[in-house]
Amino acid sequence: MSTGGGAHWNPQSQRWEWAEQPPPPPPLPPSYPPRPAGAGPGGQGGQGGPGRERAWKVPLLVALGAAVVGGCAVAGWFVLGDGEPQEPKAPAAAPSASGTPVPPSGTGPQTAPTATASSSASPSVPPPYTVVRDDGGFSVAVPTGWERSRDEDGSGSFYRRPGDRSALIQIFRVAEPDGVGACELLRISSQALGNRPGYQEVSLDPAPGGSCELVYEYDNQESHGRRRAIERITVAPDGRRWALLAAGPAADGTTVRANLTAAVESFRPQ
Repeated sequence: MSTGGGAHWNPQSQRWEWAEQPPPPPPLPPSYPPRPAGAGPGGQGGQGGPGRERAWKVPLLVALGAAVVGGCAVAGWFVLGDGEPQEPKAPAAAPSASGTPVPPSGTGPQTAPTATASSSASPSVPPPYTVVRDDGGFSVAVPTGWERSRDEDGSGSFYRRPGDRSALIQIFRVAEPDGVGACELLRISSQALGNRPGYQEVSLDPAPGGSCELVYEYDNQESHGRRRAIERITVAPDGRRWALLAAGPAADGTTVRANLTAAVESFRPQ
């Protein structure tokens, strides 16, 4: 509808307009919902705002990833055998509690440690055990006739009966920071190994002097089907932590326990 003077009714704007008036601008697109109170530019909110919540998600995921990586590194202590993953031969240095890198057990000069037997069994370690002095920086009692093994992929020093791989004793320095308790280290290790075929945690208990002990079993051809292992983290007089492990056929668990007990009671860092 139009009237004289060029005026006409615009049904879109719902008002009278004149011919010389420029056409109305197109309608604006619908605006986004307003930001919550306190939100700043770019969606960064103030205290308690959604921007702050988003900002914390990435550090949380990074922290969880670091915990998983740390768990896998600790799990490398265990010698599962039969093709199971073992400790890398040159793992990265672990930070000490003071932040100074500490070389992991088994790293350093490529010269392999050696062991020599004492002239007689220690009075505190009766037969069938003999005390040996290891170039790794300690002396320990092992079953008489056992020798330092040279074909191991794991960390530290290994002792076995020559020609028999069904049983072993393993000793190495614990390089993880002192702030992580011994039982926590063993708990992380056990959890990381929980998906291995046949793995079973038998017990995990604290021991005197800030030590802790993990007993577990797993399928192992070297030990004729099942192997039992006892892992003890112990604290030396100078505050350094060491891990001592005895393993053998699960059916002969009494001998495995006796080997571990003799090793722990006779162990002397040098």
